[in-house]
Amino acid sequence: MTTATADQVFRFGGFTLDLARGTLCGVNEPLYLRPKAYALLSHLARNMGRVVPKSELMDVVWPGVYVTEDSLTQSIREIRKVLGDDMVRTVSKRGYMLAAEAEAAPEISSQPIVAVVRFRNDSGDPADEAMVDGFAEDIINGVARFGTVTVLARNSSFSFSSFGRAEWPQIRARIGADYLVEGSLRRQGEHVVVAVSLVDIATASQLWGDRYQSQGAGLFAIEREIVEQIVSRLVTRVTNAGLEQASRKPVTSLAAYELLLRGFALLRDPAQTDQRGAEALFEAAIVKDPNYGLAYTYLALARALDGEFGRASDAVLENARDLADKGLALSPDQPTGHRVQSLIRLYMRDHEAAEHHMRIALQLNPYDADSIEQMGMLLTMRGRPLEALTWLARGIRIDPLHPHWYQFDRALALYMMGQYRQAAEALELATRPAPWIRTRLAACYAQMGEMEKARRQIALIEEGEPFSPLDYALRGVPFENRADAEHLAEGVRLALG
Repeated sequence: MTTATADQVFRFGGFTLDLARGTLCGVNEPLYLRPKAYALLSHLARNMGRVVPKSELMDVVWPGVYVTEDSLTQSIREIRKVLGDDMVRTVSKRGYMLAAEAEAAPEISSQPIVAVVRFRNDSGDPADEAMVDGFAEDIINGVARFGTVTVLARNSSFSFSSFGRAEWPQIRARIGADYLVEGSLRRQGEHVVVAVSLVDIATASQLWGDRYQSQGAGLFAIEREIVEQIVSRLVTRVTNAGLEQASRKPVTSLAAYELLLRGFALLRDPAQTDQRGAEALFEAAIVKDPNYGLAYTYLALARALDGEFGRASDAVLENARDLADKGLALSPDQPTGHRVQSLIRLYMRDHEAAEHHMRIALQLNPYDADSIEQMGMLLTMRGRPLEALTWLARGIRIDPLHPHWYQFDRALALYMMGQYRQAAEALELATRPAPWIRTRLAACYAQMGEMEKARRQIALIEEGEPFSPLDYALRGVPFENRADAEHLAEGVRLALG
């Protein structure tokens, strides 16, 4: 299969589809399709090898018009009659895929499909309808930015309003969604109350629900803050649900997406980060799907974390940078790629490039708590801890189930501000303190004059693997300014006596 996207010519299985001319040709003759079938084939060709959801096809071919699934089935039947049955594949409960005969069928992703249905207008004022719909659409757009879930477009989702449990199977049958987001909004002047819930349609069970209300600020600022919190928590819940399902399957039967979920869970484990186990899962995901950009991105992250966060060798970091570059080349609009590249550049002490990639990640997805938190950490490394604390607090607010490193990064910013007590309290949350965590904690205790506690942390380090707290303080943390490294080293020297 080859494509020439500049002139919109697609060649597959002996057929040529020329969108500029509006023609479809076989080996020796022109072929004909009715307009809707031709439009359907055109969209499948633009997404060659991808499973295109039925709802997406209906939105593209019949925009703004309600039609039954029979219209889609009839057009698929017409295409198969012209091209042959093997050219358009049906993926049960997902959609359709155009694939060349000579090519092996790509693995079908298990990435979940989410539908955000029209929210209820609990104020009863027709004038609020546009605002209520706009709020739900903001959630659709926000979730879509993450790239780890498929979000149905407004035309499909909004063909339903919030229903009771009995109607949930109808929604699954009609639009093929795995999860449903429903809710309500009530406005009274500048006061806004939003209720939202996440439903697993297959089991007809509610996975999560929450209620948000304004704090007296301007209406649009309230809306932005509420959407920000809903979107981040929603993605976390959907991801966790997918991980729970994947954890019940043997690794050999997992799709690339599920392998990625398992690997990422190992990196976020608050008890023990399993870098090697995560690497193996990301490598397996790449074997399953060699064009899976996010798998290269997370493999780069796992490699960059080698040697206790920021102490990887130059060769390891260069390898991680190259993997991250490949991930970005395959998925250029994926914000996670820029976030991981930012971290790698930071470890390589290229602070300007690190901030450049971090800004791009936040432009692509301003709702991602991990990106918001990482911007705070980066600003600490660049000598701006006060600004960093604002970003870190925002990340923690958006994701109350945040992983352990949020508090560790916050602790370092607090230390740089001279708030040693608060920094120690954050570090004490570690369930299995690594040597670098004990080093920071010892520095906090020493700066507070609690020398017995400080020396106890140093003694616990010396009982384990070889590790130099002073070397870590001076060279292991990627500070841009020498004075910041000396500030941390000052506390370590006091702890060492």
